[in-house]
Amino acid sequence: MEKNVESEINFRKAIERRNYYTSNDAGKVFFYVFLVPIFVSLLFCFIMYGIASAAGINVAGSEDWVTMLYENYLWFSIPYALISQIGMVCVFFVFNKVNRIKFSATKFNVKKLNIPTVFICIGLGIVCVLGLYGLFEGCFGELFSIMGVETTPIPIPFDNFGWYVLYLLLFAIIPPFVEELVFRGMIFNGLKKGLGSVPAIFLSALFFALIHQNINQLLYPFVMGVIFALILDKTGNTFYTFLIHLFNNITTVTVEYLSTNGLININFDVNYIYVLVSLALAAVTGVIVFLVYKFFICKQKYHIEEDTGEDYSKTPAMAGKLPVLTYVTIVLTVGVIVINALV
Repeated sequence: MEKNVESEINFRKAIERRNYYTSNDAGKVFFYVFLVPIFVSLLFCFIMYGIASAAGINVAGSEDWVTMLYENYLWFSIPYALISQIGMVCVFFVFNKVNRIKFSATKFNVKKLNIPTVFICIGLGIVCVLGLYGLFEGCFGELFSIMGVETTPIPIPFDNFGWYVLYLLLFAIIPPFVEELVFRGMIFNGLKKGLGSVPAIFLSALFFALIHQNINQLLYPFVMGVIFALILDKTGNTFYTFLIHLFNNITTVTVEYLSTNGLININFDVNYIYVLVSLALAAVTGVIVFLVYKFFICKQKYHIEEDTGEDYSKTPAMAGKLPVLTYVTIVLTVGVIVINALV
């Protein structure tokens, strides 16, 4: 009788899907979210090349036909803006399916929310933009410009409310949802399980910054990645980091929309006064984040689901507690960033 019970328990464990990620998972996911969007982009461009040729557009005679289509045709630039997100979504669903991991492993829980924390996270998302915008977009933006690093503007119109709504969808709603599931839900939670909280916080933030693959988009994503991970570490709920990310992006898009349409002016001369004011605002923002984290987030009691299920995934070649693939991906992303800065 005892053998039958034990066999049944072992059978259930064997078929049970797990609700957690490991550092092994995190390393592999980082590699996949770097590589898959590249292949999706190549496939998309190949299809669009055929469509453009069939439509009589002289793509063959253009030296850089991708840039030409991107800058002149909305039917190319709008879906192209979602390439990275589409690639990440593919990684998310396929990886979880193959490794038999539950959605709950991402810790994205909307059922048991702390309402004050919800509003705190919304406020943090807004405050971080207003407090850090001058430093990262103004000061560092000017520095990168002096260094010769150019940014590629998005060719989608931004001159009426309809386009503003589209921008919100493309850049303020979809990316936070996808990126929080991947970088905090999968990668941070996996790194935390294998490495502990502090290494996971900074390493996941580094991965988040590197995946942007642009030198002028390294510092701000890294800082925000640290904040996201800090909040998730204490709350155990990726929904809170999604809220910060969501309202951070909404505020950014709104500021850009108001500026583009002449309703506000954010184009100040970057002189020593601007630098001092930007540093002061950034310092105040840092103090606000610290106080909220220390005296509110850390004082709350949050529901954290226990880990269940067996990990039957094969362990790849490891270097310490991370797959060798992780270090390879870091080198590749840094290489892409350098190339993008020099070209």
